[in-house]
Amino acid sequence: MRLAINKVLIFLVAGTVILAHFSKLLSAQSAQRELSLHDALETALAERPELRAAEQAEESSLQLRRQARIVPNPRIFYQSENLRPGSDFTQNVDTYAYASQVLEVSGRRGARIAVADSAIRRAQLALEQQRRAIELRVAQTYWDTLRLQYLRTLGEQSVGYYREILDYHQKRFNEGKIAAADLLRVRLEEARAETSLDASRLAEDQAKQKLAREMGLTVAENWKLGESYDVLNVPKEPVGANAPQDERIEVRQAQRAVEAARANLLAQKAQGRPDIDALFGYKRTSGLDTMIAGFQVNLPLFDRNQGAVASAQFDIKASQSMLAAARQQSANDLAFARMSYETWRRQVMERYRPLLDQAIDIAQISRAAYREGGTDLLRLLDAERLRVDTESAWVEALGNYHQSVLSLEYAEGLEP
Repeated sequence: MRLAINKVLIFLVAGTVILAHFSKLLSAQSAQRELSLHDALETALAERPELRAAEQAEESSLQLRRQARIVPNPRIFYQSENLRPGSDFTQNVDTYAYASQVLEVSGRRGARIAVADSAIRRAQLALEQQRRAIELRVAQTYWDTLRLQYLRTLGEQSVGYYREILDYHQKRFNEGKIAAADLLRVRLEEARAETSLDASRLAEDQAKQKLAREMGLTVAENWKLGESYDVLNVPKEPVGANAPQDERIEVRQAQRAVEAARANLLAQKAQGRPDIDALFGYKRTSGLDTMIAGFQVNLPLFDRNQGAVASAQFDIKASQSMLAAARQQSANDLAFARMSYETWRRQVMERYRPLLDQAIDIAQISRAAYREGGTDLLRLLDAERLRVDTESAWVEALGNYHQSVLSLEYAEGLEP
């Protein structure tokens, strides 16, 4: 009876020590700034210089379209003929003053604008691709950092429990009630838990620094990632009217490449057609003032830009083949992403979650039995190691699940 009372008192004292330790941890964590996935994405979109470069490239294409809309400049001609020494300039010299203007009847201006519009759309897609790629990397790094944060939290709980056991056995050893070998076993397990916790903290700090780099920051802050790691977030549903794989940015870029090739074909055909150079002006001959008008046009007898037109036609066929390849790759990626998502969802829900529940029950039963003297120390430590290993496996499976959700959403053309 006295032994049972001593056990209870020892566990109460140890529990008080553990509560004080966790209160210190809570006070230290209160200085942390909570960082949600949305906040991380917004920071990355505001800070990453690659996005600024893509935006400037888009602005550059807008200025080129502005240039493409401008009509050719007119030309002014002035010339005098029959200039002789001593002659009367107003009577004997022929004077011409006229202006000419190129009329782009060939369609070059429209083709030029179409090419510029195509370049704008491709620049806009390049900006969107850059943004999507950054969002994907930030989200992947965020969930990986959250996994390590969760492992660190579990490690702190394990260290607290082993310290509780160590305090209890230290007191029993001091009282001469257990052997030194039993105390050494507990110390070894506590040391292993401390080492594992230190490794978890280091891995978490390194992951936070990597997250800061993906967010466009130089140094990581004292963040506490605020998303719920042990909740199975459901992938977003596609909202576009097209097939999900056609919403991928790579497929849309391939479509824009086909449009750009077609615009280039129109531009090359326009280059093979002549424009009209119209002129109108004034002529003075022998003191008589007259008006002149005319035009000039190149005769497309030999050079009709045939080679460039044929090359542009082959570019269209090549772009269409690349579009087909992009659609095929996108469909394969989507099928793989769905397979991965379903597999990890099933693993977490049907395999690892029941195993974790069983391991926790076994550990709790072993703790209760050990307090009552119904089991030995080795079984208690073995049950605790089983719980830690099962929790670690469950956390890794959850991490794979969260990453599969991101991959599925990206394969469907959705943002994280």
